[in-house]
Amino acid sequence: MKSKRGYLTLLLSIILVIFISGCAQQQPGLAERSEDSLTDDVEVYDKDEELSVEELHWKRVFAKAFEIVDCAEPRDPSSLPDGYYKGSMIDTHIHLQNLPGGVPGFPDDYYTGDNLGIKRSMEEWVCMINVEGTKQVWGFFPVAEPIVQESVDVVKMTLEKYSDLFVPFINPPGNVEATVSAEELEMMLNLELGLFKGYGEIGLYGNPNSPPLSPNSTILMEIYPVIKMHKLIVYFHLGQGQKEAYENVARANPNITFVFHGGNLFNISETQAGISHDEKVLVLIEELLYNNPNIYYTVNELYGGDWLLELGRSKEKFLENFADYEALLEIDLPMWKGFIERHPDQVLWGTDRGGPTIWDKDPEVALALNNYTRVFIDRLDPIVQEKFAYKNAERLLSE
Repeated sequence: MKSKRGYLTLLLSIILVIFISGCAQQQPGLAERSEDSLTDDVEVYDKDEELSVEELHWKRVFAKAFEIVDCAEPRDPSSLPDGYYKGSMIDTHIHLQNLPGGVPGFPDDYYTGDNLGIKRSMEEWVCMINVEGTKQVWGFFPVAEPIVQESVDVVKMTLEKYSDLFVPFINPPGNVEATVSAEELEMMLNLELGLFKGYGEIGLYGNPNSPPLSPNSTILMEIYPVIKMHKLIVYFHLGQGQKEAYENVARANPNITFVFHGGNLFNISETQAGISHDEKVLVLIEELLYNNPNIYYTVNELYGGDWLLELGRSKEKFLENFADYEALLEIDLPMWKGFIERHPDQVLWGTDRGGPTIWDKDPEVALALNNYTRVFIDRLDPIVQEKFAYKNAERLLSE
């Protein structure tokens, strides 16, 4: 009885060993797949499920901020016919749109305005610049609460993607004033040291949302040491009656480069869009340039004096304006040719584009404006053509 029971026990043990061995012997490759299964799962797993609502929001916004847009082939300015300036150009007045500042996590239609990353892509600016054959632009990038870090991040991304195309200026509007305080500006600049090359454009003329701000106001006087420490160029749009204060500030800060634009120093009509084509407007501007070697002026008004890129204007009207170059040159040359030639080292070219007028980045508009500007530059003294077009801007960045 005992031997029979022992035989059965031995038989069951053998069967159990065979069963266990069979289970351990998997199909070829199965062991490897099991060993690597954690890695495989990570690759297949949707990592977005691990992100917070805010992280998902900014991932989507940053992706849309650099979405590819349809764009015509860039033209080569050197292929233009006689009568056109064919050299390099640097546009020293380009605005960029701000990122959405509302609570993150909502659909795109929740955010109002033409925000970068919602309705606008940086590729629209890139297309505009490349189509017309402009070498580089000074870009005014908005940086403001509550999205300071994200605003700085998108500037950094822009430079990584288009390294030589944009010269970034920090444009930090305050809640009431035209700018943040010196302390806030310092905090913003320290987020990415050396990223920004300029400060502006700061509108000192006032608007319905912000009172006029004098160049020698307390807030700006506290900002100038920050500007000096970070070696930034200052870009202002001056207001009426600010000439003396501006000049005093420039003289007190000879190591700071000051650039300004606009005809608001002169008492112009409220109905006048842009700078009046009256040479009296240039008197105060020229006095500033003659007496202050660290002050520069940007000419943005090369289309007959009417601010054609103003919000509410149409692309069609803009293009119609350039149907007859000679008619425009009869207005622009008497106003600006002598001015530029009298101050060959202190005048820059710009266009004041990229703001709320959506169509101002349209390739057709870009070509129309750039072509006319090249005809205008070709009529200047050859000695000053390249200085006005790009060399003055280039020199300021190298100093």
